[in-house]
Amino acid sequence: MFCNQPFNRIEIYGDGNVYNCCPPFIKNYCIGNIFKTPFNEIWNGDKVKYLRKKILEQDYSLCSDICNQKDNNENNILNYTETVEKYPEEISISSDSRCNVMCKICRDENFYTEYSKENLETEINNIWLPIFKDTKLLRFGCSGEPFSSYKETMIIKKTAEKYPDIKFHFHTNGILADEKLLKHLQVFDKIDTMTVSLHSAYFWTYNKIVRGGNWKRVKSNLKLYSKMKSENIIKNFRLIFCVYSENYKDMPAFVKLAKKYNAIAEFWALRLVENTHIGKHFDEYSVLNPNHKEYNKFVRLINQPLFKDTNVILYPELQKLIGENYG
Repeated sequence: MFCNQPFNRIEIYGDGNVYNCCPPFIKNYCIGNIFKTPFNEIWNGDKVKYLRKKILEQDYSLCSDICNQKDNNENNILNYTETVEKYPEEISISSDSRCNVMCKICRDENFYTEYSKENLETEINNIWLPIFKDTKLLRFGCSGEPFSSYKETMIIKKTAEKYPDIKFHFHTNGILADEKLLKHLQVFDKIDTMTVSLHSAYFWTYNKIVRGGNWKRVKSNLKLYSKMKSENIIKNFRLIFCVYSENYKDMPAFVKLAKKYNAIAEFWALRLVENTHIGKHFDEYSVLNPNHKEYNKFVRLINQPLFKDTNVILYPELQKLIGENYG
């Protein structure tokens, strides 16, 4: 097993902290802060070199057991050293946690990353854009809705103008990102992947989960993304479904919905988000808990043949239940 994340990828958050992977996957091991240290010193600093050294030694003690990023190609290890000359090829941006909806599985109230619009252009030009000089893929949407954020839409638009060859991966709730907005941001023909968090197959389930959502607009934009994929304007189209007690019965219909729109159906386990109602009652909502009253029903459902279809991805916590005895 070999993970190449620390050698070519970073994630940057609103406070400026930099990680080589999703923070929970790497036990929140932060390699620096772009607002406190020049990025060239972060990218080949002592903290990241220490991480790379451990990975090269096949020591994953800094990584979480839930990580699913490891590469199976052991020969890749020969191509990497502790010092990396080029800046990261893949960057995930989570500069603003605001969102235009409140999904029950994510938040009970909205919250915002504070920033000054007056200083934003200087910040983008002097701090953010230079980091992208070797970037091939830029991701947005790890902690909020990128298309509801003035800051992130500014970063997107300025990046598209300065680096026309960069491709984008957007993780969105699918409400705001219509054709008009994508063209305004100059990214309509620069999208590698469009990922939509839906968590449902029917409007009644959607309305229960996505507070402030708009099922009609989402369905319209799903048609748009499907058309873009069929015309090779976007390479990948994914629909995300985070499984918990109030939506798991929609899972078979969700697979069919994804097929309808020529998308991958990707199923995640419920995340523990503390300080939310679901987070405080996690065991009551997580049907992956063997003690949950509907656990056997859930395992029986996920063992249906359609979950082995080529357009279905089950995250490891779910995949391990395939073939399990469900009573």
